[in-house]
Amino acid sequence: MPITQAESARLQRRTGMAQDDFAVDNDGVLTLLNNADTRACVFLLTDSADAQAEGLCSVYEIRPKGCQTYPYVLDTKDEAVLDQGCPHRSQFPDPPEDMAFTLLNLEERILREGSSD
Repeated sequence: MPITQAESARLQRRTGMAQDDFAVDNDGVLTLLNNADTRACVFLLTDSADAQAEGLCSVYEIRPKGCQTYPYVLDTKDEAVLDQGCPHRSQFPDPPEDMAFTLLNLEERILREGSSD
């Protein structure tokens, strides 16, 4: 999950974790890490690598915007769709009409930050 610098700073302040403990820089784009054992986000409280396993987000109140909008993602035509990789996508309605706009704005912020390094 890509995150902004501001989201990273907020996560650092609220969790006390160093950025390197929860994110990696992929060519200027910060991306949340997955736990090596569970293969889930480092902030998901779960003991299982099963995609259907229960879990709670430990940073839910301050979760990044991409997490808030998931499982809605942009397709190659910049249209909002349900992520085919989400095991729970059948439980979500079709994307709201303005979701593509929201996701495009988020993508723009993330890419702008990555290109300013």
